[in-house]
Amino acid sequence: MHRLYAIYGTYSAVAYETGRHPSTVARYIKMENVPNNIRLTVQNLLQSA
Repeated sequence: MHRLYAIYGTYSAVAYETGRHPSTVARYIKMENVPNNIRLTVQNLLQSA
C-alpha cells in the first residue's frame, strides 16, 4: 500500500486498486497503533526500495 500511495498520492486511489476502504488504507499508511519497531522497519524497507 505504501508503494501505491507513493504512486497515486491518495487513499481513495489506493483503496480502489486494492479493494479496501479508504479509511483502512489511511490507517495502514499512517501506521496508527503500530509499535515503533515495526514502523521503523517499514520505513527502512521503503527507503531501500
